[in-house]
Amino acid sequence: MFFVWFQQTNGQEDFPILTEIVTDNAALFSESETLKLREKLKAYETEKTHQIVVLTINSLGNNTVENYANQVFNKNKLGQKDADNGLLILIAKNDRKFRIEVGYGLEPIITDAFASRIIRKTMTPKFKDGRFYEGVNAGTTEIIQLIDDPKYRDEFATLIKEEDKIPLWGKVLLGVMLTLFFSIFISAGGFTFYTGYKKVLNVFRGLIIGKVSVISFPFLLLSSLFLVLFSLPFIVLPLFFAVMIISTQVGENTMIDPFNLIEEASFLNPTNLLIFAVVLFIILPLIIVFSTRSSIKYQPLKFSLLKNDKKYMSKNFSSRGSSSSYRSSSSSSSFSGGGGSSGGGGASGSW
Repeated sequence: MFFVWFQQTNGQEDFPILTEIVTDNAALFSESETLKLREKLKAYETEKTHQIVVLTINSLGNNTVENYANQVFNKNKLGQKDADNGLLILIAKNDRKFRIEVGYGLEPIITDAFASRIIRKTMTPKFKDGRFYEGVNAGTTEIIQLIDDPKYRDEFATLIKEEDKIPLWGKVLLGVMLTLFFSIFISAGGFTFYTGYKKVLNVFRGLIIGKVSVISFPFLLLSSLFLVLFSLPFIVLPLFFAVMIISTQVGENTMIDPFNLIEEASFLNPTNLLIFAVVLFIILPLIIVFSTRSSIKYQPLKFSLLKNDKKYMSKNFSSRGSSSSYRSSSSSSSFSGGGGSSGGGGASGSW
């Protein structure tokens, strides 16, 4: 027998006390329809212990349908204590909203995606025609079948997957938009990389002809390298996400997982990455500088310990570069988030 203990706390909103497995406070069903639903859901609870409860109300008041359903569910302690196998269908007549609220124990079976499809495909069309009993009856039948039949769950999941597939024209449009979006990022990153790497070359060139002092060299090099490194995410991340997007469209048998590729790339170890960085940012710039010495009129090697050439510095390192002083502002404000949690899964709808 369906029975719920409820203790009301002072200052809390008075949510309904449920004494029946189907409570039609909004008079959406006829008396015979209410009895049929009660018999159906009581019989299922007796056989399987899963508790599917239906509640109709006139208005949500100042509540959202999500909060109202959650409060009713938890205050009435729906489902078995150890199994958390309750499920509530809440319908708010005047607000034209309803929700399937799922207990923790049934969440792995009646997922948010499953509940959403039941709402969209099974219940909402009937609610729009005023056929509330038919909508609830069909919805509960589908819920029962999903709980009891793993094969039906697999078929249901396949239907959702097929419905979520993007049509060809949508893929083309999405491809064009993503290409444009990624191109902007890659272009910005490429330009920043070119600017930064050019500064790296100018730092080395200035060092070997005495225009950049030995003391200033490491600071100028680091600031130039920072600009290069800053550009890399704008180049690498769009390519990374492009691979992920493409991999979802090539089929499960040939799925490409970029994370697995990174893990399996044995050459991406710290030693090899350090060697690559030395080659890219020290050896290669020196080779380029020495191989293009004609552009500096074969000036002899010359090093300056302290003095920088003002003209060379002004020409190759702008006021926004590494030779400038950085202005920054600080803020003492801070934010600390909490650790809230949802009372359960499900989905909401309207008609």
